[in-house]
Amino acid sequence: MSIPDIHPDRRGYRPGATSDHALLLDAGTVAEALVERARREPAAVAFYLPDEPEPDRRITVADLLARAHAAGAALVAAGVTPGARVCLCLETSAPLLAGLFGAALAGAVPSVLEPPLTAGRREIWLERVRHIVAVARPAVLVCEEPLRATVEAALEGTDVTVISPPFAPGAVAEPVLSAPPDEAAFMQFTSGTTGAAKGIVLSHRAVFASAAAIGAGGPFLADDVMVSWLPLHHDMGMIGGTLSPFLLSLPSVLIRPMAFGSKPDRWLRLIHEYRGTLSPAPNFAYRLVTAVARRTDLSGLDLSCWRTAFNGAEVVDAATLHDFIDLTARYGFRPEHLRPCYGMAEVGLAATFSPAGTAPRVELLSRSAITEGRAEPSASDEDAHPYVSCGVPVPGIKIRVVDDTGLDVGDGRVGRILVAAESMMTGYIENPEAGPVLDLRDGWLDTGDLGFQLGGELFVTGRHKDLVILAGRNYQPQSFELAAEKVAGVRPGGAAAVGVPDPASGTERLVMVVETVHHRDPGLSAATADEVGAVVARRTGVRPARVVMVPPRTLPKTSSGKLQRSRVAARVAAGTIG
Repeated sequence: MSIPDIHPDRRGYRPGATSDHALLLDAGTVAEALVERARREPAAVAFYLPDEPEPDRRITVADLLARAHAAGAALVAAGVTPGARVCLCLETSAPLLAGLFGAALAGAVPSVLEPPLTAGRREIWLERVRHIVAVARPAVLVCEEPLRATVEAALEGTDVTVISPPFAPGAVAEPVLSAPPDEAAFMQFTSGTTGAAKGIVLSHRAVFASAAAIGAGGPFLADDVMVSWLPLHHDMGMIGGTLSPFLLSLPSVLIRPMAFGSKPDRWLRLIHEYRGTLSPAPNFAYRLVTAVARRTDLSGLDLSCWRTAFNGAEVVDAATLHDFIDLTARYGFRPEHLRPCYGMAEVGLAATFSPAGTAPRVELLSRSAITEGRAEPSASDEDAHPYVSCGVPVPGIKIRVVDDTGLDVGDGRVGRILVAAESMMTGYIENPEAGPVLDLRDGWLDTGDLGFQLGGELFVTGRHKDLVILAGRNYQPQSFELAAEKVAGVRPGGAAAVGVPDPASGTERLVMVVETVHHRDPGLSAATADEVGAVVARRTGVRPARVVMVPPRTLPKTSSGKLQRSRVAARVAAGTIG
């Protein structure tokens, strides 16, 4: 497979810059790509791991191949055979990369699981591991040695073998370098915003098609450097930050998510230090790093190298874009390098990218018209709301917006977003006794997202299941949540808006659940709740029926930081919150 043609007039494109990339994309498997790249450029750096001890900070392609052989041999010795599944429950590290590529050499199907973040949440983590093991039926699970006995006890009664790094030097006797293109290559578990995580199976064809689409849509150039703190159990971290750069012969600088969480400005400093040109993140990360950077001394920081800053994985907020651009302009970052995008694990990662070389497109539209399914200019400032374009489909992707009957709604009308892709998943694994299940409408996947198109560009408004329906009008919860976060004492990312059925009125009522640093002061907490209600009403035209103040870290979120509104709504209805 080769990268589709890139228009030579695109900003930053140099003829021939991606010609070497196509050679690796012609490989049939990740294992074949690893061996071929090691043959062509053994001394090239594949991964920088700046937070790891030596000699793990700088991993060349030849070193990666040797480490992968050692891990692959350990997996085979533990019972892995071609086609078997392997769960890698490790932090971003050299052993995780070795295990990932080692599983590929062994012909296995790897899946990266979230490691436990804190000892206090270990039981919750073990329950998730048990669920995933029951669904995936892996032959081997790899975890750190201190966790091994705990994991073995939790998985007692299963056929899973648990092993731990370090992997002794060795080699896979018969590496599996070729496979049918539709055979499973990788398994990713969804973040589970609306329920239990489901396993997504990606074929070799899908993985390579996704990397090709990302490389062409960027476009990724021969001298690019990826910088990522994103977890490898998330599609943006695995496909976007790790596998695609490797398959495009680019180096990646990887740190652990907790390193970003504890010191967000570290992200910007790494881009400066390694002259990173590519770095993706969800919208919340741009909002968080902007807030932290405003009160941090960043003198000497140079972000002029950062050519592509993808913003995706959740609804993109116009105010976040504005504030981030305003902050980073003094450090050399240019507005046209911030690229809102849209994607999902079901298509590998990327579905749309905003065009290169242009600043993010933001349309001021009528909030009330959107609730009725129309994207129209607002007649007043009070009714205006900014909506951000996520751009146009990347090569190999098609997008439709349809109504509930499956008919196209046309330009400027809100509907369900459908996607068709060369990189489409093989299907979901939910029943361990059955194969992957793929439910398509004539080749189209219903993403569960809502949005509209204007002039060929996609605008995403939110999740269908997250809609708050008030007297027949459909409201996206993000508008209420962003308004609440403007109030002093409300934690960034700490507001949830949900609709709770009200039998008396026959419709839903809006309930806000808000995390506050004032939770120990009843008087101050009540005053904050009153202000949240007033600000939400002023900014959205809808006053919450109830505002519930809760301590920090109460709201349930996925492992990648996405708010689980359905769980919040269930807890409000059950009376276990507030």
